[in-house]
Amino acid sequence: MDKYKDPSRKMLSILLWGLIILFPLTVLAEETPVMVIEAAKSAIDQARKAGAEQQAMDDLTAAKSWLSQAEKAYEAANSIMAMVSTAKMKRAREEEVIYLATMAKIKGLTAEAKAKKQTTAAKLKETQKDLADYQSAIAVMKEKLREAENAKEIQAKAEAERKHLGESQRMADEMEARKRKELEEVQRKTAELEAMKQREFQEGRLKEEKLIAEREREAGQAKLMEAQLGAQRAKETLEIRAKEEKFAVEKEKMAIMQAKLQALEQEKAMLIAAGKLPKVTAEAGDKKIIMTILAIDLFTSASDLTPAGKKILDGVGDFLKTYPNSKVLTQGHTDSMGKTAANQALSEKRAQKVREYLVAYRNVSPGRVTAQGVGSAQPVATNASEAGRALNRRVELIVLTGEP
Repeated sequence: MDKYKDPSRKMLSILLWGLIILFPLTVLAEETPVMVIEAAKSAIDQARKAGAEQQAMDDLTAAKSWLSQAEKAYEAANSIMAMVSTAKMKRAREEEVIYLATMAKIKGLTAEAKAKKQTTAAKLKETQKDLADYQSAIAVMKEKLREAENAKEIQAKAEAERKHLGESQRMADEMEARKRKELEEVQRKTAELEAMKQREFQEGRLKEEKLIAEREREAGQAKLMEAQLGAQRAKETLEIRAKEEKFAVEKEKMAIMQAKLQALEQEKAMLIAAGKLPKVTAEAGDKKIIMTILAIDLFTSASDLTPAGKKILDGVGDFLKTYPNSKVLTQGHTDSMGKTAANQALSEKRAQKVREYLVAYRNVSPGRVTAQGVGSAQPVATNASEAGRALNRRVELIVLTGEP
């Protein structure tokens, strides 16, 4: 690779070689120390303007150092030359000053060259950046151009599509018009059908209302007839019930009368049967038969039953068996002779004797027969005569009439 391919390095090399070649020429040209010092100062000033303080500080500092040495040497040479008069020494001091100033100049030029190099590199970089930006801009422009060309194609396609869309829109409009016309026709037919349905509905409703009214009228008549029939039935029911109640009452009355008749028949039969018993006097009472047996026919002088009396009670027992539902009260009576208490006790004892015999010997249920003594309290004849007193001394069997 060429080492001078970099333009900045090539320029610096040329500058250095020029200084090396020119250095002897400056000597040959008989430059004075003052001229060389001024040239060095100028080089340093140009380097500073070129930006050496930022880009080549080391070379600029070296140039300033060489310049400072040259100035000091120049001052020293002037002071020595004032005392030395030989031309050879004077020339040697001047050459030293020129050398130092020349080195300062070279360093200044080097600093300037480096600064310019850095500046050139920065500008080159900036130029390269600008070039890259320019190339990017060109690429963008090319892209935009392609996009524009594509846009043209797209526009052409869009135009074709727009034409196609226009045709499609025309066809769609025609189709929409046809559909709208068909829809209007459907709506018209629907409206007609709806009107027909409405008329049919109104007619049907009127018929239904008429039918409902007719049915309600018939239902009203039916209810009225039912109410009348119900009233008639209620009336008939009441009449039937009244008749049934009347019949029940009559039946009950008839049953009562029949029961009374049966009771009378039974009493009559009982009375006849009782009247046929020996030594027994029978008479009818209120729902009862009173069978009277004189004490003289039943007892001894005290209260014991005689054989004849037992025989009489045997007949009474058979009679009672014929009417097993009849209750019997054996009631003892005395005359008024003697003390009342004694008569009461005697009447009770005789009534009890009759009861015990019927229960024990004639199998009459003990629950049917009750004994009671009343003493002389219920006479049936006068106690003033013996015949009357004999009638008062008796036992009555009071038989309550019942079903046979």
